[in-house]
Amino acid sequence: MKINLLTSALAAIVGLAFIGAPVTASAQTSTNATAPAAPSTAPKVKEKKKSDYTQIPKGAKISAIDATSVTLTTAKGDVKLALAADTGFEVNKKTATAADFAVGDVVTGSYKTAADGTNTAHNLRKKTEAAKK
Repeated sequence: MKINLLTSALAAIVGLAFIGAPVTASAQTSTNATAPAAPSTAPKVKEKKKSDYTQIPKGAKISAIDATSVTLTTAKGDVKLALAADTGFEVNKKTATAADFAVGDVVTGSYKTAADGTNTAHNLRKKTEAAKK
């Protein structure tokens, strides 16, 4: 009885192996044409647009300033920025003017470089010692 059962089981396994073989062979001979991918249902992630402005490095100090330009001394060298009518100025997070800035002030902010290589200040910000405490 045991031999009969083992023989039947072995025959079933071998039979299944033979039945599955043609399916595998036919799958290997198929063409490489693929169906178009289904549209993704995942929400699209909005790519961040790279800013047109360059950040003023931390620790930049004003080495010269007048009504039309400001020169900053940074760890990488001096940067001269033109001041435009739309340049923003802030002192302690409050609107200010160019007159509120002086040589020696440590500033942050950003600027834009034009195609001709000139740099124009977008905004200049500083914190006074009283505001830092």
